[in-house]
Amino acid sequence: MSEQDEIMLKKILTTIINSTAGLKYAIIIDETGITIASQSKFTFSDKNASIEKIGAIAGAVFSAGEEQGEILGYGGIGLQISEFDKGMLFLIKVGNGALILATDLNVQVGFIKAILKKSGPKIAVILNRYLQTDQEGLKEELKELFSPDFSTS
Repeated sequence: MSEQDEIMLKKILTTIINSTAGLKYAIIIDETGITIASQSKFTFSDKNASIEKIGAIAGAVFSAGEEQGEILGYGGIGLQISEFDKGMLFLIKVGNGALILATDLNVQVGFIKAILKKSGPKIAVILNRYLQTDQEGLKEELKELFSPDFSTS
């Protein structure tokens, strides 16, 4: 990812996290659940918790929700909300990844949805450019690895 893209993602996430009280974490993951970028207001009190774990688990749950929607004939997933005893997780698809917002229970859901809809397309453009470039590089490396001219000597 270019330095300019990293700065832009950090700026978007900072704007999101500072937009309203009750927002705790903003995380961007790729389709596999790997954390691309994150911003938070708090650190974890539990040493076993991390942004990466939140992203990986949320990515798996989001993928399961997408599959469930397809099986039911509902189409693609627009927004996934998980409400817990002490907080909520909001996830939307952003290009080839997802944006996750972790909040307190007392947030205004409509406002959070508006933030997601406003920020999502901007993040998708950057994320798609980054992941596309990354995949093109991998394809070239694989072609080179399996080419008949490749020698191990």
